[in-house]
Amino acid sequence: LEAGPCPEGLSPAWGSCRPGGRLDMSHGFVRHIRRNQIARYRRGKAKEKVKKRHTPAPARPKKPDQQVYHPCRRTETISGLEYEGSSESSSSTEPDQLSSGPALFCLEYEADSGKITSIVVHQDNDPDEVAEKVSAQNQLEPAMREALRQRVQEELEKRRVKR
Repeated sequence: LEAGPCPEGLSPAWGSCRPGGRLDMSHGFVRHIRRNQIARYRRGKAKEKVKKRHTPAPARPKKPDQQVYHPCRRTETISGLEYEGSSESSSSTEPDQLSSGPALFCLEYEADSGKITSIVVHQDNDPDEVAEKVSAQNQLEPAMREALRQRVQEELEKRRVKR
C-alpha cells in the first residue's frame, strides 16, 4: 500500500488513512480475538479437569432378574417329586401304578388354596386315570375333572405325534 491521501469514497468508519499505508490496529479487534481464544482454552482445560475427576457409576445389569421356567426332568420318577409351597404329603409322592413308557410331561395342578399337585405323565397313561388321580387329591368338581381330562388328552396326543 502506498502512503497518501484517503480515497474519496471512504467514510470515517474505515478509519483514517495513515502515512505509510499501515493498518490501524488501534480499534483493538485483534486484542478481543486473542482474549476469546485464551478464555476458550481455559474453559476447555477446566472441562477436561472436571471430566477426569468424575468416577463412572458401576455398570447396572441390562435386564432385571426374570423368573425362569425349569421343566421337570424326564428321568425323574414320581417318587422324586415333591410339592412346592406345601408341607403336606399325598399320594403324588408315592410310586405310581400309572407309570409306563417314557415320561412325556410333568402336570402341575395348583388348587385355589395354593397347594400344588405334581404328576409325571407317561406315554401310555390314560387321561381318565390322570384326571381321576388329580381330582382325588384336590376334590375337583365333575366339570373341572372333565376339563382336566380333555386337556391331558390334548397334551398326550400332541406329544405322542412328535415321537
